[in-house]
Amino acid sequence: MKAALAELLHNPLLWQGDRLARAEDAVASGFAALDRELPGGGWPQASLTELLLDHQGIGELRLVLPALKALVRAGEWIALIAPPHVPYAPAFARHGIDPGRVIVVESAEEKNRWWSAEQVLRANSAGAMLFWPRAVNYAQTRRLQLAAQESQSLAFVFTGTARAAHPSPAPLRIRLSLVEQKLCIDVFKRRGGVMGRPLMLDMKAGEDVKGGVGHAADNAPAVAGIVKPLMRVERAAVSRSASFNRQYPVGGPQAKIWNRALSRADEVSRVPGVDPRSGDPRGFESRVNR
Repeated sequence: MKAALAELLHNPLLWQGDRLARAEDAVASGFAALDRELPGGGWPQASLTELLLDHQGIGELRLVLPALKALVRAGEWIALIAPPHVPYAPAFARHGIDPGRVIVVESAEEKNRWWSAEQVLRANSAGAMLFWPRAVNYAQTRRLQLAAQESQSLAFVFTGTARAAHPSPAPLRIRLSLVEQKLCIDVFKRRGGVMGRPLMLDMKAGEDVKGGVGHAADNAPAVAGIVKPLMRVERAAVSRSASFNRQYPVGGPQAKIWNRALSRADEVSRVPGVDPRSGDPRGFESRVNR
């Protein structure tokens, strides 16, 4: 090999196809084993991440909760676009996420949902955007990816596993499934080499969502909560106390449900004990976080 070519191949600025790409900004997932499989060592900012699953409630939200918690603690907002269920505010509070920093956007028309997700990213107004579309096509996803590139947000789109057979402009695509009560994570598209085998994470092994109990090397939470600084000049952190008893300026029955949930979160945070609605001695901590 010629000296000039060898020098070029060893240049740290050169990325080769069999290596993981370097992400400029990333937020640690909270799972050390997963971070080792993600370009940049965490969930990439300014990039679209597609999470493919067929059944809800298998641990897909627990997978992203540690990153959301880090963002909220840094003063960021979390936007949920068209979630399949009414968000459970006490669960957010239980995992250290102030429900008052969570914005829920719902619309009966699918085109308005896509528009909302795109505008959240183009405005660079939230630290993370989570979107559950009813139907997906390449053109819409391409627009969302372009909008994500203009922001510094984490952008997650939840779709079905049938989408794996179709092309997508999302640079990071992960197939999720439940195997023997563990979350099977198959990173089948990323900027870098092919993943050797799916990653298995025990999402219910412990009370804390920072990581599973299992094997320390695989499920242990990453040492650094944030890979890159999250604070940006154009969106400074907002200092506020944790208070969950707030009214959202939106109408409709879902708003009432969410506001009651906020009040319940405030009540439980002040008076720990049995959840009187369920009779479960573990209270709302035992509920499945969807």
